[in-house]
Amino acid sequence: MELRIPFLAWCFVTLQVAWAEERCSSHFGKTWQGDAEVNEVSFLQMGLQSVVNKRDKEEVLRFMHIPKTGGTSIDSANLHLPPDKRAYDSYMLQTYQRIADSRHLEGQDLGAIFDESHSDMFSYIIFMGLNAGSYRIIPPGVIDGCEDIHTPPSRSAEVALYYQERTTFCAVREPLARYWSAFKMIFYECDPKSVEKRTLSLMTELSTRQYMYNCFFVPQVQSVWGVSNKSAATHQYCHHILHEENLDQEFAELMAEYGQGVELPAAELMSSWTDHCNMSVADLTPPTKAAVYEYFKADYEAFGYAKPDF
Repeated sequence: MELRIPFLAWCFVTLQVAWAEERCSSHFGKTWQGDAEVNEVSFLQMGLQSVVNKRDKEEVLRFMHIPKTGGTSIDSANLHLPPDKRAYDSYMLQTYQRIADSRHLEGQDLGAIFDESHSDMFSYIIFMGLNAGSYRIIPPGVIDGCEDIHTPPSRSAEVALYYQERTTFCAVREPLARYWSAFKMIFYECDPKSVEKRTLSLMTELSTRQYMYNCFFVPQVQSVWGVSNKSAATHQYCHHILHEENLDQEFAELMAEYGQGVELPAAELMSSWTDHCNMSVADLTPPTKAAVYEYFKADYEAFGYAKPDF
């Protein structure tokens, strides 16, 4: 399997040395020995409502970053605010605060540091390598561990509690567009038939290893409701669901509701990360669209997106 060089470098420079080689080499044919999966069933049945704080507009919001839904812009907007004026908490904010503390960056604009580190993929790889100790992988020490910001509450009791104990907002995205954005970030293929072949192979892999590739391909329902299908949900971890397709307006309305004046940045962050491929969703083959639809069918049903034509 050919992966983009930046993604391979991400593996080796950001993960704990003791297991980075094992994790990354698993994508090149070595037998995967299984994921030390966290069993959350008993936890989710305990009734988290007993620990949920009373929600009101005076409390600090929390942001849930679902991969490839505009979360980088949402984090950037908040990080640019003065420390005592931040509009919401997030795992990304906590990561950059740890980086600032470890590197003695008191008084510096975390938003500027964040934007610079995300300006292109290679800059981010170097930045993460230099600050690897400030990033948290959940669960630690397993092949398919994910950064805390991408970890769904279905996988971690700690993450579940973090989102459940405060009013949380997130953004979701049309699943095929989200998949294609993530695909271009990880794989080299950039012609319809090659993308189709890789997609069919990837869907098979994801059926048994859904958290691979830093949780980029985890269905969005698992983040919002902590289950694989909304109909089985007993908790909603994301209370305000925004939509990537109308993110500027919906974000502004939510911030106004909570008395915050923060706005999303005008520039689209990370846009250069996928400029190696100029294919669009419309160029994907019917078998590719069909496979993605079947895998993310629960997202289509939960969030009301129309079934793609194929």
